[in-house]
Amino acid sequence: MPFPAARGMMPCGGPMAAQVFISYSSKDRTVANMVCALLEERGHRCWIAPRDIIPGTAWGEAIIDGLKEASVFVLVFSQHANASPQILREVERAVHLGMPIIPFRIEDVLPERSLEYFMSVPHWLDALSPPVEDHITRLGEVIDQLVSGVAGRGDYIPRKARGAKSLNWNNALVRAGAGGAVLALLLLAAWLGGLAPPESPAGWLAALLALVIPAGAVASGGAGLWSRSAMRSALLAMLLAAAATYGWAHSAYVVAGENGAPLVRGSECTPDARLVFESECPDLPSDALADAAYDPAALWTAASIGRVKLILAAAWALAAMAAALLVAGWMGGPRRLKQEG
Repeated sequence: MPFPAARGMMPCGGPMAAQVFISYSSKDRTVANMVCALLEERGHRCWIAPRDIIPGTAWGEAIIDGLKEASVFVLVFSQHANASPQILREVERAVHLGMPIIPFRIEDVLPERSLEYFMSVPHWLDALSPPVEDHITRLGEVIDQLVSGVAGRGDYIPRKARGAKSLNWNNALVRAGAGGAVLALLLLAAWLGGLAPPESPAGWLAALLALVIPAGAVASGGAGLWSRSAMRSALLAMLLAAAATYGWAHSAYVVAGENGAPLVRGSECTPDARLVFESECPDLPSDALADAAYDPAALWTAASIGRVKLILAAAWALAAMAAALLVAGWMGGPRRLKQEG
């Protein structure tokens, strides 16, 4: 995909000697062509497929020739690149040829499996926020230093921020932690407002789950799983089903006790209650609780009350867990580079 000539950039494919090999997944073609155009505007001849593959030439042979002609290897790194066997082969050959490898990361993901072994290099450049041109300019400066030999190999390595400066919104753990904290506060507010299951620790435990799950998913490297569209759909269906179940159980089995305090009633009357209320069981009149001194166990069996409490707690916890995993995938999953205009 050619970069628009309207930007006044030198067209890719000028007469300069090849210096930069650009490796990328076909799904990241737009960013790769932008990198090519802006680097060549700076005077760095780029080798990029399929542009530089001569028609009739075997693909593998052309890739090897391109690698041998180049002096710097730039990988447009994303979740697509992470899963590409072709990119793994290109990186392996670049390592074999002793080329400096610069991952230009456009998503907040880390290399996996064999690629992780080959990508244990210090030259990481993140491009996780717009405008992309700023990050490519920095990439060009790095390549200038490497090609000219003016700077040592480690002179351009970005220093890691420490303390409060490390709390960058581009950090998946920061995003997931913030999202989990907001969800936990909402669940705590619901618990304090009487919406959570009464007489159950599920209220505050669900808030704890909401705080821990998103951060845990990112820290373990599993946020990408929960960001997939199929998984999001499944989690949303689970959330809706759990919320509907909780809403039904709460409206049917949570009643007002003494001073309006919520109480969980059962689904089966005790023998004594059946003698008194007969056909009104188990949906007893509101004054039945007052007559029983607000003791649900005097009107409904302990087993049926326990079952209802279990349904309420399980539905509330399941809804909180599904919501927390949705937050993990949404806030902590891979972020694609937002390209401007």
